Amino acid sequence: MTVPAVSEPDRNIFAYYIPPPPTPTPEKPIPIPTPTPTPPLVASSLSPPTVYGRTADFSLQVMGDKFTAAVHITMDGRDLPTRFVNAQQVTTTVPAALITNPGTRQIIVRNNDGSLYSNTIMLNVTPPPEPNFNYVGIIAKPRGNDTAVLQDKSSKDLTNVQRGDMVANRFQVKSISEREIVVIDTTLKIRWPIPFTTDSSISPGSRPRIRVSDEEP
Repeated sequence: MTVPAVSEPDRNIFAYYIPPPPTPTPEKPIPIPTPTPTPPLVASSLSPPTVYGRTADFSLQVMGDKFTAAVHITMDGRDLPTRFVNAQQVTTTVPAALITNPGTRQIIVRNNDGSLYSNTIMLNVTPPPEPNFNYVGIIAKPRGNDTAVLQDKSSKDLTNVQRGDMVANRFQVKSISEREIVVIDTTLKIRWPIPFTTDSSISPGSRPRIRVSDEEP
């Protein structure tokens, strides 16, 4: 007996595997920023706001609000003896050792246990004006009335000076030796030793030689 042929069922010869959609990654919650607490005290300004480095002790005033007699001024974390004037002002004397180097200093007003504190305010310490000349020659005399030869760093002009003379209307000559000349900033009271130097830009014909006797140049 012959079995009739059965037709093959229809099929899609182009069918392919379709992967399931990826599981979405849950979004990470955005943390809510914690607000910085407002300082209980207010520091608004300094007097002076800027000082020169290498100068002497000076009086510093901090102006603000909500100060009490229990607070004191700190500079870079160092407590300073403080005088309470009123709720808007406190003062201190800053030692010269704290402003030797230029830069900024952090000033905060606070009490001992830190429960009262102010915002930070900056004191600027700037480099002091330096003498703009080199010490390039000396005329040394037995009676001690030595003459130093200075050269302006900018113009290269030469100037003869003696003890007590003023240079650039700011620096007074205090001492002269074959090793160095010492000048004082008459405004800031800063002592500047300037060593004897050989400047290659000065020709031998124009550079004064060192004299050890009271001879005519």
